[in-house]
Amino acid sequence: MSALCLSLLLACQPVVFARGYAQEDAAGSWHPNEVSYDETEVKGGRSKQQSWSYTLSDALGPPNWPIVAPACGGQFQSPININTSRAIRVNRKVPLEIVGLRNRPTCITAENEGYSVKFTPKWGFRTRPMMRGGPLKTAYFFEQMHFHWGPNNSEGSEHRINGERFPLEVHLVFYNGLYQSLAEAAGEVDGLAVVGFFYDVVPGSSSFSFNSWSNFLPQVRQPGAKFEISPTRSFSLQDVVGAMGWSYYSYDGSLTTPPCLETVNWIVSNKRLSATELDMSRLRSLITKQGKQMVLNYRSPQPQNTRRVFFY
Repeated sequence: MSALCLSLLLACQPVVFARGYAQEDAAGSWHPNEVSYDETEVKGGRSKQQSWSYTLSDALGPPNWPIVAPACGGQFQSPININTSRAIRVNRKVPLEIVGLRNRPTCITAENEGYSVKFTPKWGFRTRPMMRGGPLKTAYFFEQMHFHWGPNNSEGSEHRINGERFPLEVHLVFYNGLYQSLAEAAGEVDGLAVVGFFYDVVPGSSSFSFNSWSNFLPQVRQPGAKFEISPTRSFSLQDVVGAMGWSYYSYDGSLTTPPCLETVNWIVSNKRLSATELDMSRLRSLITKQGKQMVLNYRSPQPQNTRRVFFY
């Protein structure tokens, strides 16, 4: 999950709390991913001191991200390769659900952040989708979604399943409702939950698209560009990922770009979504902050170390 999940359009969105929902108090518990975090050091998902890139040969490419943010060299980094044979099956479980999956926002801001494209909705009163159940001890509220992809259809996803790569991965970013905002939650040990879905590309589909988000990519081709999607053209989470009820893997991890905070409860879905060749072409036509085509914006799998992966 990228650091761009830290971007928070406060002017566009109301503050929402999880009070009123059944929650389990985790105060006083210790967590192996606990980090020291100064919110003033990270603003808008970027390090104030230095930039970074996805280019391996760059001085501040992925191998040297710990120079930008020390947490990037931690023991609980994401993404990982999920070995399905070693995942621990959870038999007694509370179903994972997203309340408000069909809710439509009042507007959606599409933004080219220079290294990915992000969609941040604005919600009406009590309409912001909320995720609970499964591995989550509290309610988490939806903030934004963004994508990772590669230069061709044989690579692009951040997570892998038994070594298999996919051309596209979407991340749905949620923050713990115990905190007042995504920015506040990002530095807390139980602050974030991110749901990842892989995409398969439909053969011979260069002339059409059935993903609503794809239609707005030409409007944000340049780095820093923003486009407000009107209420009549906005889309729900169900329009993006369909109905609930899929199996998934869960593990403790991090943001997948600097500052690489190890505060993410990852949920990687077994359900495959579909993208068209036109969708992929539009994504690869976006321009990076270096003025190049955005054709590779994923981090390689990180060591799993002592972490366990659970299958729900």
